[in-house]
Amino acid sequence: MSRRRRNSRTRRLSDTGTENEAERETKSFWHGVNGMPDSPAKIQVTEQPASVIRSLGSAPLTGQETVTEHYFEAVYQRSVALASAIAASAEMLGDDEDEQKG
Repeated sequence: MSRRRRNSRTRRLSDTGTENEAERETKSFWHGVNGMPDSPAKIQVTEQPASVIRSLGSAPLTGQETVTEHYFEAVYQRSVALASAIAASAEMLGDDEDEQKG
């Protein structure tokens, strides 16, 4: 035969139906008082992903500058491709018209 289950103390305490101060503070922290913000501007995909990094100069790896530049360029291009794919999936990918509006 099965034993009869006893109600746990935490279950009894949580079934009061009223919110305590800590629960209200938690909700106000995570949900805030304002509604959802406006949607952000569309994202423009760059044609030269390594331009900012290249402006800092070559990597301080003596004797391997050309090899590192090649691999760094590949990483930058891949990161831009992934970021633009994520932006496209969220329908946030802009075009030239969006750039002129902003």
